[in-house]
Amino acid sequence: MRFNRFTLLILGILCTYLVGCDKDDNNPVVVESSKSSLPTYEPKGTITGLIKDACTNQAIKGAVLSLSYSGSVRSVKSDDAGQFSFDNVPAGQFKVINGSTVATGTYTVTASLVDYNKSVTDTTKRYRDYYYSTVTITFTSLVPGDSLGVSGLVGSVIFNISQLNTTIVGQVVDKDMKPVANARVFLYDQSITPGVILKQALTDEKGRYKFSGVDNGITVNILAQSSDAKYEGSIPAPFNIPCNLIYDSLRAFVNAERIQLRWANNVAPYVINISPQNNADVSPTNLIITYTFSAPIKQTPYTRTDLGKGHGTIVDDIVVSYNGMKKTDGVVSAQLAWNSTMTELTIQPAGLVGSARYSVDVRTALPKLQDEAGLAVVNNASIVGDFEVLNFTTTGASPIPAAPVLKRIIAPTLNFGNLDFSGGVVRLEWNAVEHARSYNLYRQIGDGPFERIHENVFSLYDTNNTGPLVFPKTTQPLWAHTVKYQVRAVSKDLVEGPASNTITISDNVQPALITVQATAFGTQRYQLRMQFSEPLKLEPSENIANYLIENTDTVQFTKENAVYLGHNAGIYEVALTVSITNGNTLPDGLSIRVSSSVVDLAGNAMDDTLNTYEFSPPPAPRLQSPANNATGIASNAILTWRSANGAKSYRVQISKDVGFITIIYDKENISSTSLSLSSVSGLVSGTTYYWRVQASNSAGSSAYSTIWSFTLQ
Repeated sequence: MRFNRFTLLILGILCTYLVGCDKDDNNPVVVESSKSSLPTYEPKGTITGLIKDACTNQAIKGAVLSLSYSGSVRSVKSDDAGQFSFDNVPAGQFKVINGSTVATGTYTVTASLVDYNKSVTDTTKRYRDYYYSTVTITFTSLVPGDSLGVSGLVGSVIFNISQLNTTIVGQVVDKDMKPVANARVFLYDQSITPGVILKQALTDEKGRYKFSGVDNGITVNILAQSSDAKYEGSIPAPFNIPCNLIYDSLRAFVNAERIQLRWANNVAPYVINISPQNNADVSPTNLIITYTFSAPIKQTPYTRTDLGKGHGTIVDDIVVSYNGMKKTDGVVSAQLAWNSTMTELTIQPAGLVGSARYSVDVRTALPKLQDEAGLAVVNNASIVGDFEVLNFTTTGASPIPAAPVLKRIIAPTLNFGNLDFSGGVVRLEWNAVEHARSYNLYRQIGDGPFERIHENVFSLYDTNNTGPLVFPKTTQPLWAHTVKYQVRAVSKDLVEGPASNTITISDNVQPALITVQATAFGTQRYQLRMQFSEPLKLEPSENIANYLIENTDTVQFTKENAVYLGHNAGIYEVALTVSITNGNTLPDGLSIRVSSSVVDLAGNAMDDTLNTYEFSPPPAPRLQSPANNATGIASNAILTWRSANGAKSYRVQISKDVGFITIIYDKENISSTSLSLSSVSGLVSGTTYYWRVQASNSAGSSAYSTIWSFTLQ
């Protein structure tokens, strides 16, 4: 790309220590003073430079140097000494207030050798048409006494250029050192403009390439790529072109080291398809098992299939086994073959019989296979049969049983209850299916495949431990998943029938609020650390609207923020920060209730019977009537008291003595909505009685109220 103009780049003006900066480039620098107005200054700088040959150190005369700023371009020519200068370059404009500042400006200088090259008849002594360099002026004055820093500002740039009289030749070969035709070859500059492609070329039928007119004395790198982009390579390391100081009609020749192309793909190969699929029921006649790979497999002595067993090839590591009932279990002989592109491996077992069960084990062989880049085959988690044993059955004469109906049995007394996030044991039952010899149980964890976990189950039930119903996730410490089950009936010839319905097991236990710890910090601020029985979903757990502070009495609460601390191992906590007014401590009887919007990872809402925590017992109730020491009270008089903050129930005691040694009446669990007691039987006329009331909640019971007395009429 040619550049005949470069735009002035103003990277920024630092406003350190200033009380405001005017960034309007159209305004001059103004010194503000509270006493008088000072003259206007416009900072100017000087950019000087030198352009010379890097190899001969000879000055370049007549090069056109250009500098762009303020929407215009200034150009000068280098003199006999290769020197040039730009005077009165605006050094940025800003407002200085009661002092000085330091700032920098960055500019691009372009060197054009177009006219120079036209004047040189020997093409081997020409230069590139354009060069460019960046210079930074530091806006610090070099003039003594210039406190404003607006004069004597300088910057410099040097162009070291080289004549285009070098020819580079080389060759591109493949992994077998054979020439590669039509390969694309790129020459990269590593010194003047690092990373820029200087030349491109195509190789001939012998893999040769040639770059002419390359700079002397520079460092270059050479990369190559096959025409189909599947293979690539480069010279072992960038190299420096020596300076050619011989000025004649010959150009300097450089022989680059040979470039060997290698497989460019950096993704490990894997099996993308297996036919037949795991647990398929297939015909035993001329069965061919095919493994298809995501990339061509590299041919090595190990991949040979023509030598038979005992030669240390893939044939030794692939085992086809008979697992049926009609004869002794054992290994089945098989023929292996690759397709022409080495992307398919076929296995053809010999002597298969009907109504039988077989397996293919390639787990030892696959990791030994590599692609052209040397990357070994890796497991495809979505396919069963590559890094797991592949199972299949062959069709026979016995009827194939139908699909059973599977159901889950919930029996808490037998420890088969609903499961929380930690999982547990489930009991599964199914109906008897005609023609079934036995049953096989399958399980799927999360998004994985269904895998057989129990085979040849002869009863109509089975149990299994699901394992945890959560798993690690990068964005959150835990993530919910499900475990699914299916059952298949197996015929007398060991042929599986279709799968049953699917039973899905998930966390279906509601989370509960276990405890809350209130910790004071600062002035009138508390952190309420709520511990839950299960890990929670992050967003609703950090919404302060989902936490209701109840029974606040006269204290006013402000919720500041909620932070989920479930990342701590095995502890699922939310820290709610609150501030209070109209008090310095938490009131007696205070409680906090968690909204049903807070859910666990499986989406279960809070258990509404276990979503409230009461921090402390209520305060002692205050008695209301009859008045203390009242006399002439009727036998059907009603005893009343005032509500105690946070009380869930009350207890009333009556005694003939003030010490309550002999209690003649004691009633508990009086509803918190009923603040009175009437129709106490057994009281004797003319007798003085003493009474008191106690309030309770789940945190405990208050002290008894003060003791009052009354005398019956």
